[in-house]
Amino acid sequence: MDYLRTLSADGWTVIIAVVAALIAVWQASIARGTARRQLKLSERIHREQNEPYVIVDIQPAPLHGALLLVIENTGPTVARDVRISCDPPLESGWAPRLGEPDLTQVMQEVLGRPIPILPPHRRLTFLFDNNDRFRNALLSRVYTFTVDANGPEGKVETAQYIVDLDAVKWVVIEDRPTKHLEDKLVKIEKAIREPGLTSRRRLLLGGGPLPDGVPVQVQQQPTSAGQE
Repeated sequence: MDYLRTLSADGWTVIIAVVAALIAVWQASIARGTARRQLKLSERIHREQNEPYVIVDIQPAPLHGALLLVIENTGPTVARDVRISCDPPLESGWAPRLGEPDLTQVMQEVLGRPIPILPPHRRLTFLFDNNDRFRNALLSRVYTFTVDANGPEGKVETAQYIVDLDAVKWVVIEDRPTKHLEDKLVKIEKAIREPGLTSRRRLLLGGGPLPDGVPVQVQQQPTSAGQE
């Protein structure tokens, strides 16, 4: 403390200059680190924007309610040497009939060999199972897919996708193949129960005339006075 009291104005000027220089070096170091991180982030964004992006999913098929294994390249460039693994191994509950392929074996062959080339927006779809699977408690419901591939600049970062079939189940139920038949039967039942329903309204509601033997109550027209 006594030394600081004896410092002249020039001495204080030197100390302040040294402190300012140290602060400037510290700030420059922080700026260099920030610039380095921003450069790496920019390079990564540029690389990812120009890389293939291969996704694997299990989706319900429209109309008939089957389950499909879907492999799709949603990226802007070609994916090469696409390798896909699944844990646990895919197992279909669809028992093959005579002359039909074993879907479990088909899934193992599909995932067991690399896909040489997958162009942008190319979608590969394979029949995997039907909605009876959800009544089989012995089959797995959750699968983890691991995808490795090469892009224009070399190996693409490994991607993982977790597919939970319990989430897909409700979509399958909503889009069950008999839903439109059920809706039509409801309309026919309503047409049968409503009295005095005209043929035009039956066509609109039930899609055709009522079956033979179905009683239909017809409202009687009021007669004018003096008519028999």
